[in-house]
Amino acid sequence: MRLLLETSYLLRLIVSMTTFVCACVLVVYWGTVAVKARRLARKIGKDPNVIPRETVGRWMRLIWAPTVAAWCVQPWLAVFGVGRGTVWLGRLLKPVQPVAVLAAIVGSLLAVVALILTMLCWRRMGLSWRIGIDPGERTELVVQGPYRLVRHPIYALSILLMLGVVLTIPTALMLVTAGIHIIMLQIEARREETYLLKIHGPQYGRYQEAVGRFIPRFRVQ
Repeated sequence: MRLLLETSYLLRLIVSMTTFVCACVLVVYWGTVAVKARRLARKIGKDPNVIPRETVGRWMRLIWAPTVAAWCVQPWLAVFGVGRGTVWLGRLLKPVQPVAVLAAIVGSLLAVVALILTMLCWRRMGLSWRIGIDPGERTELVVQGPYRLVRHPIYALSILLMLGVVLTIPTALMLVTAGIHIIMLQIEARREETYLLKIHGPQYGRYQEAVGRFIPRFRVQ
């Protein structure tokens, strides 16, 4: 009996630690976004479209902003055990189940990897990094580094980060949050492509044909 209690405690501890890792990753991720936006605004003389300059983007923010807030808050609620017995915040996999522990470990590792790779993508974007669309703005087309593999590596990694958090914190509310976030990324990626095709013309069209949106295209010669 003592061994079972010790094993159960160890499994819960591992899940708690991985949950804490995901909570910290999201703080670093979105904190970096806020800092980058502020620094870039000083360099280019305008905010990097935190509030988009077009109507659709602004309406999308009304859905996306609370979704991101829910994404960031839920891991901390899980860390402190808030709502663990509720339908929406209760874990769909019990922390003492080996599959839940394995999922939590894999999920937290995915979250850390996604954060590191996203930072590399942000650095590659340089002064061209934006958060939304400004139809009257023309930025340099970045096609090097990770952008040689996929057209939207930051969005692809955001999906990976979200899936990592879902694996670590499998609650009904997190699943809904993930679904909304991924749908919004799909819509925004297509809107950005329309904008970039208009701004860069055939150059972006050739890039679009050669490089996959979220997944690399491997062609057999």
